[in-house]
Amino acid sequence: MKKKIIISGINGFLGTKLLQTFKAVYDVYGIAKQESCIDGVKVFSSKNIDEIDFEPDYLILCHAAVSSGNTIESNALLYEINVGLTEKIILKFQMTKIIYVSSASIYDTQSGIIGMNTLNNPITEYAISKLWGEKVVLKTNNAVIVRLSSLFGSGMKENTIIPNYVNHAIKNNSIPVWGNGGRKQNYIFVEDVCNLIGSVMQNFDKVRSKILLAVNDREYTNLEVANIVANETQSSIEFVNQDKSISLQYNNFETCNLLSWSVTTDFKEEIVNYIKWKKKQYL
Repeated sequence: MKKKIIISGINGFLGTKLLQTFKAVYDVYGIAKQESCIDGVKVFSSKNIDEIDFEPDYLILCHAAVSSGNTIESNALLYEINVGLTEKIILKFQMTKIIYVSSASIYDTQSGIIGMNTLNNPITEYAISKLWGEKVVLKTNNAVIVRLSSLFGSGMKENTIIPNYVNHAIKNNSIPVWGNGGRKQNYIFVEDVCNLIGSVMQNFDKVRSKILLAVNDREYTNLEVANIVANETQSSIEFVNQDKSISLQYNNFETCNLLSWSVTTDFKEEIVNYIKWKKKQYL
């Protein structure tokens, strides 16, 4: 008999990909704002989770109110979703193994190379709310935290640098790059995250109560990203303003070693695939 999974935030970018990844090997259910059915999968309303009459084997929490890039949510909403809803769900399923999808923005970004054991120093209200959510989940002693860098892929949110560059290139044949484009960021493809979460479920007892990193094995400068987009869209690059944000660098050896996991996708190839998908949205 298939093991049961409930995915909260199942109709979001990551939740949708998790459904597609696991529906063939697990009995998948979802939690979202509204009750519905997605690709034959029952989705329960987050307002009525008491209607769920079974205990799943795994609970993947990827619901989130996000404040980043061009999207700013109120502090009240950040707390309601990232902390309050998280607590509500885990109180319902007290025997379930939990995987909580969080953010690498919780780490102290001033500390140099970031690894699993880097100290926390969340700066934004969003990062603070995700840290609170983590603390709620870890109290169960039956959970694993997965902190993501910048998640990307077809269907991603529109509030980060990759869609900003691509949209501007398609519309204007130009890409505005702040400063000299030298700032480094880390991007993780959604398929790689799904594979990591699959590895967490298979090795749950080994990584129970740990905070894992889901990041790429290298960083890319903003100019490197812009060049990929420019070459694929025949666009020019325009340097504008100043970029005073710091570069980020990660060392993910420990997570990769614990799970025997690694990034298997090619960053440039997936950016090109995203551009092709994005162009179709403009037709």
